[in-house]
Amino acid sequence: MAAATTFLTLDKKGRTTLPEEVREALGVGAGDFLLLERTDRGTYELVPATLVPNDQLWFHHPEMQARVRRAEEEIASGRSTRTETPDEAQAFLDSLKKEPRQRH
Repeated sequence: MAAATTFLTLDKKGRTTLPEEVREALGVGAGDFLLLERTDRGTYELVPATLVPNDQLWFHHPEMQARVRRAEEEIASGRSTRTETPDEAQAFLDSLKKEPRQRH
């Protein structure tokens, strides 16, 4: 891919407008968030970003993401149990308490 150069002009408050082709390439639009990250080379990079509410941060922790991946793998491979009613679900959970727990 050939490098493209675009010159931007800043106003008195330091604002600029990203060209349409840049917004399309980043997949962003009005109201979206961008991170301006400094790279190891000392340059800056625009990265599309999403704010996560504080009460949902736990889900984005690497350990939780690993647990979710393992669960999705187990479901995809058929190593899961499906219940149809709350009573079946409770009976299944109770049966797990009686079995020795296996560590992965």
